[in-house]
Amino acid sequence: MKLYLLPYDIDSWDAIGIQSRGILLDEFRGELQELAKRGRVLVLLDACHFEATTMDGARLVMDSTMLRTGLAAANVSVLTSSSGGEVSREDLKWQHGAFTKVLLDALTDPVADPDRKGLINPTGLAHYLDTRVRQLTDGAQNPGMEIRFDTTIFASGL
Repeated sequence: MKLYLLPYDIDSWDAIGIQSRGILLDEFRGELQELAKRGRVLVLLDACHFEATTMDGARLVMDSTMLRTGLAAANVSVLTSSSGGEVSREDLKWQHGAFTKVLLDALTDPVADPDRKGLINPTGLAHYLDTRVRQLTDGAQNPGMEIRFDTTIFASGL
């Protein structure tokens, strides 16, 4: 069975659209593994929802946990905007989805950098995202994490 990551505007019943515009999961995983040979890779997936269907529209059991563990590798950490079958929340006042809003906030919020060194590691980022996204969405959205390395990845704007 072939699995695809789909852009928001793809109809899950459109086999031609899925094949032409979707990202084949096995190919994406291969590209991530190639990148990981050169260094560490952090994958941030802010998806509207995590679900799977067959080409005839039948639903499959699939959630963000399976996606995270399927993409993660020795040098590849994966953070998803939600867990299980949750829907990622959006609001016009945020100008982004909750996950992206909180991710951008993390780059300038001193709480994301408790040591005040101007550096953020995956574990610190994951904790910040988890706490803040849950707060922002009143617990309706819970980011998922598969951390495979924990060295500094971001220089914050502090």
